[in-house]
Amino acid sequence: MIALGDVVAIHINNQPSIYARIEAIEPDIKPRWFQVKLLLLSFPPQEVSWILRREYIEGSPFTMNDTPVQIFPVKRAGVSRPSPLAKGGPKGAEVISMSRARDKKANGKKTGPDDGDPT
Repeated sequence: MIALGDVVAIHINNQPSIYARIEAIEPDIKPRWFQVKLLLLSFPPQEVSWILRREYIEGSPFTMNDTPVQIFPVKRAGVSRPSPLAKGGPKGAEVISMSRARDKKANGKKTGPDDGDPT
């Protein structure tokens, strides 16, 4: 199911129309229906509340005033790839002191990984 904070694309009349962010999903008084607060990512942004079934939130087509509507989740860039920083960085990488590199450059010494100075 789509979660809070997810961005969705809303298609109206089978055409991509607007992006929205899910602000809240709460049970409605009617069984199997939910009150969904959406922040429409327009200029200016607008908050709307729709009462939807779970299957509509998950992408099944529905109608509003006889107009076809469908909600599609937008994939987040890079979610499937773990961050290299989360694992402690790439193997073999080293931290270079910028102040030491500046001092070497000011003194005329060569800087870089092959300068012969491991520090």
